[in-house]
Amino acid sequence: MDSLTQIVLGAAVGEALMGRKIGNKAQLIGAIAGTVPDLDVISNLFTNDEVLKLQIHRSYSHATFIHFFLVIPFAYLCYVIFKKKYSFKEFYSLWFWGLFTHAVLDCFTTYGTQMFQPFSNYLVGFNNISVVDPLYTLPFMILLGACLFIKKENPLRFKFLKASLIVSCSYMLLTFGVKYYAHNTFEKALKEQHISYKSISTSPTIFNNFLWAGIIDQDSNVIFSEYSILQKNKHIEFHSYPKNEHLKNNYKSPAFETLLWFSQGKYMMAKGENDTLNFYVTKWGRQDFTKKDIEESFRFYYKLYKNDQGTFTILPQEKFKKGELKQALSALWNRIFNY
Repeated sequence: MDSLTQIVLGAAVGEALMGRKIGNKAQLIGAIAGTVPDLDVISNLFTNDEVLKLQIHRSYSHATFIHFFLVIPFAYLCYVIFKKKYSFKEFYSLWFWGLFTHAVLDCFTTYGTQMFQPFSNYLVGFNNISVVDPLYTLPFMILLGACLFIKKENPLRFKFLKASLIVSCSYMLLTFGVKYYAHNTFEKALKEQHISYKSISTSPTIFNNFLWAGIIDQDSNVIFSEYSILQKNKHIEFHSYPKNEHLKNNYKSPAFETLLWFSQGKYMMAKGENDTLNFYVTKWGRQDFTKKDIEESFRFYYKLYKNDQGTFTILPQEKFKKGELKQALSALWNRIFNY
C-alpha cells in the first residue's frame, strides 16, 4: 500500500511489541521498519531498464525468507543504541514483524508481491483493497497517534493501540466481504445478460472500497465493467475489447515475457505507431470509465519497441494530461454515488 499506511502499520507493530518499554521510540523504530521494504525503489536511480524495475519492486525486499536475515543489522544497531538494556531478541522481533507485516499488507492489493523469493517469483495479490484507501489509513493513524500523547505506563495507551488494531483489522475483513458481494453481482449480471466467459476477477478502484472493477476474460476479448455498492441504478454495463493474441508472435522477447508474468494473465494488446506494441495490464481495470476508446479508457500501459541494438524494450506510458487528474477524481466520486 502507500507509504503513509505502511508507516502507520509499522508504528503499530512497534507500539505493540515495545511501547510499554521504550515509549514513543517504539513507534519510531516500527515506522522505519515499515518503510524499509519499499526502499527497493532506490534501485530505479541506477537503471533505466523498465523490465528490471518490474522484477525488483516488491520482490526480495518483501520476501519472508530474506527478512529473517535482513533485520539482523537493524536489530543489533538498536540493541547497541539502547546500551543493551533490552535484549537483541526483542529488537529482532520488532524489526522482523515490521518488515513482514509490510509485505503482508501489500498482498491485499492488486499489484502483486513476491513474498516467496528467492524460491518463486509468484505474485501474491488478494485484490481486496486499493493501494490507497483513506478509510483504512486515517482511523488507524488517528487512534494510534493518540498513544504518542499518553505516558507509556498509562493503561489508556494500550487501549488506544488495541482500538486502532481492531478498527484496522475489522475494515480489512470488511473489504473481503465487499469484494465477495461485488464479485457475485458481476457474475449475476453476466448470467442475466447471457455473456459467456472463461474467468472473472474483481478489484477495487483507487482511493475507495465502494467502486469495483470487473475484469472478465473470454477467448478473444476482455470485458470490463464497474459496479458501486452505493449506486442507485443496479444495471451493469459491460464493455468489450479485443485481446489481439495474434500479436504475440511478433514481439517474443524477455521483455515481453516479463510483461506477461507481471500481468498475471490479465492483459490485452494493440498495434502502436511505428511497429510498436501497446501492452495493457488489465488487472486494475479501466482508469477512465467515462470513455470507451482503448487509449482513453486505459491511461497507463506499456509500449514495447525494438531499440537500436535490435532487442525489445518496454517503456511505461501515462496519458493523463495537465488538469485531467482533477477531472478523473471528480468522475470517480460521481461514479461511486451516482449511476
